[in-house]
Amino acid sequence: MWPYVTAAKPDVFAFIGDNIYADTEDMTVMAAKYEKFGADPHLRRFRSQVPVIATWDDHDFGINDGGEEYPKKPESKALMLKFFNEPATSPRWSRDGVYTSYFYGDIQVILMDLRWFRSPLISDNTGYLPNPDPSATMLGETQWQWLQAQLALPARFRILASSTQFVSGHHQWEKWANFPFEKARMLKLFDDMKIRNLVVVSGDMHFGELSMETTPGGFDLYDLTSSGLNFYESSYGIPNPNRLACFDQGTNFGLVTIDGLNVTLELRGAQGQTLFLRQLDFSNVDV
Repeated sequence: MWPYVTAAKPDVFAFIGDNIYADTEDMTVMAAKYEKFGADPHLRRFRSQVPVIATWDDHDFGINDGGEEYPKKPESKALMLKFFNEPATSPRWSRDGVYTSYFYGDIQVILMDLRWFRSPLISDNTGYLPNPDPSATMLGETQWQWLQAQLALPARFRILASSTQFVSGHHQWEKWANFPFEKARMLKLFDDMKIRNLVVVSGDMHFGELSMETTPGGFDLYDLTSSGLNFYESSYGIPNPNRLACFDQGTNFGLVTIDGLNVTLELRGAQGQTLFLRQLDFSNVDV
């Protein structure tokens, strides 16, 4: 996969979760998995050519579908930040969570942390259910306040990285819809701040798809799901009435191409071929 990602000539590559499958409270085990990952010659070559940024999801956080209850959060965070060469001066070292943002010219990339602060999930024998508690959280209040401050910064375009799907809300697994008050808060934030120059990128589901929903204020919000680089599963029987495109027949990577205020959301396959794409025009958006 890595030579084909390189051939796409990305300005930056974002790992947005499940970067390793650690699933452990033993930091020796987790460190060994990072070492194995980092030793891959194709990845090493890729990292020497393309800037890499990262956040985490559950398996590299340390526990499947885990959240705030995981007891080894600080230790796990230290291993992740070390692996991705986080500068010693970065605030990520001193604050809770691994959320952060970057600017590439006037393009903003925001990496959220959906693990450190996340409240427990509610489930029955069909899967995860919407949490009816208004105080249940995905981001935690500190990260919410930080995100609002980030969205107040001037940017021509924004990419918001969410390790689990934001738009797709009808399947039984992890998703923002498991915390309906949190999802509604995000949509309201976009509308209140008149954020219209933004797309979401997500992962987690083991297949690729493009979804779209319209906020209460009338903004069409797109969510490009890419998953995964070395593993995939079928989407058969997984409902998503917001689905615009889907690919579940092989490994894949996502590509967001920004040309002025023309944006292309694309999924590419294991030989670099285009699997689907959607061109968006944000030229009428105030930024």
